[in-house]
Amino acid sequence: MDTHTDDDSGNARDTQVSPSGEQQGVIKKAEIDLNGVAKTLLVTLIARAHDFRTPCPILGDPYAQHILDRLDFDVTKMTMAPNQMASIAVRTSNFDRWTSDFLQHNPDTTVLHLACGLDSRMDRVNWGDNTRWMDIDLPEVIELRRKVQPTSLPGRDYSLLGIDVLDEYWMHELSTDGPVLVVMEGLLCYLPEDDVKRLLQRLCQTFRRGELLFECINSMTLQALNGTKPIQPVSGTGAEFHSCVDDPKTLELLHPGLKLMESIRLAEAPGVEMLPLGFSALMYLRSWIPGVRDAARFLRFQFGEIGEVANE
Repeated sequence: MDTHTDDDSGNARDTQVSPSGEQQGVIKKAEIDLNGVAKTLLVTLIARAHDFRTPCPILGDPYAQHILDRLDFDVTKMTMAPNQMASIAVRTSNFDRWTSDFLQHNPDTTVLHLACGLDSRMDRVNWGDNTRWMDIDLPEVIELRRKVQPTSLPGRDYSLLGIDVLDEYWMHELSTDGPVLVVMEGLLCYLPEDDVKRLLQRLCQTFRRGELLFECINSMTLQALNGTKPIQPVSGTGAEFHSCVDDPKTLELLHPGLKLMESIRLAEAPGVEMLPLGFSALMYLRSWIPGVRDAARFLRFQFGEIGEVANE
């Protein structure tokens, strides 16, 4: 006999009753109804789970496999090559490091995690009682997230928001007195260049001060990913890459208060030394080749009243 209940996090649960009368809870796997860029969240989730299973994890996300086990889809169709998954772990670990650093110096902060997907950054980094954290993504992504991840954190100001970040109005509905940290790890490469510029400008205009964290690829990489060297699990979703940045300093022109604080090449990023020997050696070689070494970079920008964020 089967009954249907909800667990404490609101997730659907099928309860099987054994012949002896004991109830045995079995989590009902969530079906995937995503397409395009939204579906790429599965690729990065698989990469984080793969990293955790390796002998020497780079990121060490203990939550990814648990989430993966609650989804109903064929993992093999969305799995990248091991080196590509390791690169995702390097990228995410650096964004975690920057996030932790900002929160350590700015405890009274609002964190806006744009295109959060099924990431568990809110569990991986430490943040205090005076921090507000919002995980934000498309409505269909947030609907899925509610089925497989916590919707609240005891004692924390944590919430979910399902919107299109390109919508013109959502930012104005947020009340923020302190600094704002905007994390957009893998988002901007998928947006058209004009939308990227408009989003960055609106963030700087709406919030008084804070930091923006995001990844960029250069024009050579953009052409390769959409042409001769696609990432098959990503291209298989129907997602395409649309924007690139060859010189991150040029983004400072988008707003008077926007200033580049750090630019880290993937080939030289902290964590690369933990890659398998052959791949780490390849990264070292890439770091010496013009154009190739700038294939992907992690960017940390400060915006607003320069110098005030660190003293907040």
